[in-house]
Amino acid sequence: MPIDTVLSTDNFVDWNQLPESAIQVPTKDGFRFCVWEFLMHPLAISVNANLKDIRKIPVRLKISTGNYILQTHKASFSKNNYISPTCKLCGKADETVEHFILLCEKLEETRIPLLSKILDNGSLILAKVATSFPIDLIQLIINPFCYVDINANRAVFEETSNILEPLCRQLLYNMHNKRYALLANIDKQGSRKSNF
Repeated sequence: MPIDTVLSTDNFVDWNQLPESAIQVPTKDGFRFCVWEFLMHPLAISVNANLKDIRKIPVRLKISTGNYILQTHKASFSKNNYISPTCKLCGKADETVEHFILLCEKLEETRIPLLSKILDNGSLILAKVATSFPIDLIQLIINPFCYVDINANRAVFEETSNILEPLCRQLLYNMHNKRYALLANIDKQGSRKSNF
């Protein structure tokens, strides 16, 4: 099968004829097919067999595939507009992926230390790759592999796997945990008020 057919989302794709290494990769506009040398996307692989790293994979995959439930998702499924898309933590904007990762003030304390490491390491690693398009910070955090071609520069791919990707995974996992801890406190406070 020609690579153009595999990479095109406009064509009807017969899943049975795709090579085993063809997988869907999330992009801003939806999914795109990519062919990798290995069977799993690098986001789903842990560099080491550390159980702590392996536990972070599901959060990362939910965010990268658009299955992480934020207020905007809940509101879009609400039949009677009962659920607001506004962030429950800060109450200042709709809780989108961009807001969750970069803008929510309540998550700033969790975000800043790792985000500065991601920016420092990401700029050093991606400076080795010739890109003609601007680098989107959200895309870099969600999927740092989208800027690296394994066939063009194996060393940069390895640096991304060993340095940048674990930092991005840690950031998303820490923010997920902080978000749920804050939401649990908000729910607890709400239930106390309703008991009086």
